[in-house]
Amino acid sequence: MTRTTFVNARIFDGVHGDYRDDSVVIVEDDRIVAVDRKPGPSTSGDVFDVKGMTLMPGLIDAHCHVLGSSLKVSEIETQPLTYVASYAAKMLSHALDCGFTTVRDVGGGDAGIARAVADRLIRGPRVFFAGRALSMTGGHGDFRDPFAAVGACACSADGRVAIVVDGADAVRAAAREELRRGAHCIKIMLSGGVLSPTDPIWMDQFTDEEVVAAVEEAARRRKYVAAHCHSPSSIERAARLGVRTIEHATLIDESSAAAVNAAGAYVVPTMVIVQALLDDSKSGLLPPWMSTKLAEVADQSLRGLELMGRSGLKIGFGTDLLGHLHTHQTREFIIRREVQSSADILRSATSVNAEILTEPQLGKIQPGCYADILIVDGDPLAHIDVLARDGRSVSAIMKAGQFHKRPT
Repeated sequence: MTRTTFVNARIFDGVHGDYRDDSVVIVEDDRIVAVDRKPGPSTSGDVFDVKGMTLMPGLIDAHCHVLGSSLKVSEIETQPLTYVASYAAKMLSHALDCGFTTVRDVGGGDAGIARAVADRLIRGPRVFFAGRALSMTGGHGDFRDPFAAVGACACSADGRVAIVVDGADAVRAAAREELRRGAHCIKIMLSGGVLSPTDPIWMDQFTDEEVVAAVEEAARRRKYVAAHCHSPSSIERAARLGVRTIEHATLIDESSAAAVNAAGAYVVPTMVIVQALLDDSKSGLLPPWMSTKLAEVADQSLRGLELMGRSGLKIGFGTDLLGHLHTHQTREFIIRREVQSSADILRSATSVNAEILTEPQLGKIQPGCYADILIVDGDPLAHIDVLARDGRSVSAIMKAGQFHKRPT
């Protein structure tokens, strides 16, 4: 049995909005076994005095694309898998260095990349995955070039990131296949998106019958559906039809927020991808059609997040970064602080995201939970920016009881 004890800890437990001071956290193997005011009779194993620092749960990013090696998604579909996997290794290692001990991939991740992390072939957070996202023809997951001659496009409708399906039976079969492959949830595209070439942002996608087919198949496996939604109408439909997590929700309004609340659904806004793409757009790095679509959502993204909080929605934490933008992951903390309290941001990135994953043993500093622990130099409740330094203010990172960065 491996035992690690942290003494004199100032604890953010992932749930409450303040600290528990001068406490002791004891880890045995991969679990937290005690959170007390003083050490027990035995202090065997490693003992670390973390006085003046903050002990908190490992961070969770609930909207990633681990295999997202390029902003041009059609390139992800045609690049050699060895290249894409190498990108995933780099992206996951960076995420762990920043303090993320768990990520949820909602388009492209699979059992192979999750097992590679679990078997320590690559270094990174544990990976939950949705497999390939489901898109209708011409929807957000259909990345085929509309200007290519028929039959000339190298990008298949049956891709790595998404699969194109039409009709309730086809959706049902595709959902069953992703679940067979080990998907933890099913991802569907219910509105237009910025990176897809043919669908307007405002466009509602899939019929109600198709959405219900995905929801029913996920429920059979005691799983759930996550849906890409920007427009108010797509958000409202997702909530009404049984979708559990609504991704982005950038253009949410009062009516659609009320629908989400009534359904008890979660929203996972992804603020940083909007800002990072805006930076690229200003530098002339995006094609004109992508910059035009980006402008439709950029101005309202912060207002949408403020409305979610004011409406009392359950808000997760996601980033949605692709390609070279993956290094912006911790910038999400800085953007959110404009409209959210530090406590709410931290809860989103810990216990709320654990609820989204339906994994109650993650995201909290409590006995029985996995020992995913960060030791942070500073006070993230007072200064959330200490978590926005790519891990430079994190003195220790523990995942499932194993140090990936030891206290100095």
